[in-house]
Amino acid sequence: MRSNSEMEISGSGFFIAGLRILSGRLLSVFGKRKVGQQLSMSASTATIGIRGTGVYLEVEPDLTYLCTCYGKVDLSAKDNPDDRETIAATRHDDPRYISSKPNRGSQIRSAPMINHTNAELQLLEAIVGRQVPNSLRKSYSNY
Repeated sequence: MRSNSEMEISGSGFFIAGLRILSGRLLSVFGKRKVGQQLSMSASTATIGIRGTGVYLEVEPDLTYLCTCYGKVDLSAKDNPDDRETIAATRHDDPRYISSKPNRGSQIRSAPMINHTNAELQLLEAIVGRQVPNSLRKSYSNY
């Protein structure tokens, strides 16, 4: 979590079932889970189903930024669950803004990759005893 961020965690025992990002920024990595143990994240304007991935979020009251750094997520606009996408990424392929108001019929739109690096993802994966996918191990000047 970046400074001035706020998050709520839900679940029971050691099992975390949900993360609610109230404000701020979060870079996180998640391992694959067993069927029935899926993790969901929510933000001001989005709901995100996590499937073994690395993600970066920035949350403001009317706008959420999501970069699926690698892995797969199911993304939907909070106010319109029919406004949804499944994103499968290998290297920051499809960042998104999710706004509180639709633009051209959708609350979800393309975004640039911002404010996080592969080095940060590598550090987080190393902390939990894993490595980032091969697609992120190379050195890229923009990341």
